[in-house]
Amino acid sequence: MAKSQSSKPLKRWLTASSDCREKRFVQIGNTLLFDKKFTSLSVGARYLYILAANEAAGSRDFQFPALKMKALGIKERTARKYIKELIDAGFVELVRSGRNTRTPNDYRFSFYWLGTP
Repeated sequence: MAKSQSSKPLKRWLTASSDCREKRFVQIGNTLLFDKKFTSLSVGARYLYILAANEAAGSRDFQFPALKMKALGIKERTARKYIKELIDAGFVELVRSGRNTRTPNDYRFSFYWLGTP
């Protein structure tokens, strides 16, 4: 049986799925969600962080390809602005740039915003 079928269904207001089951969902703790450093980010940067957490699927490392952002309705220039904001604030770090190889960048969720690497 697939993992999504054996998992406990979500509350109806937390999903658009008719059977209330998701292959992936985002879980964020209150201590992050309401932290002053997190709430000082722009709404767009916070939203991108949540989307990145979904992309990462529980991993600390992730990619967020331009085509994926476009499919989500986020313009590439806007996404770059929000990613820069997340990097500058210490929530995300650039691990490898794909600029020269025309591949997606590799990112990692960072703890620098907490004062630790």
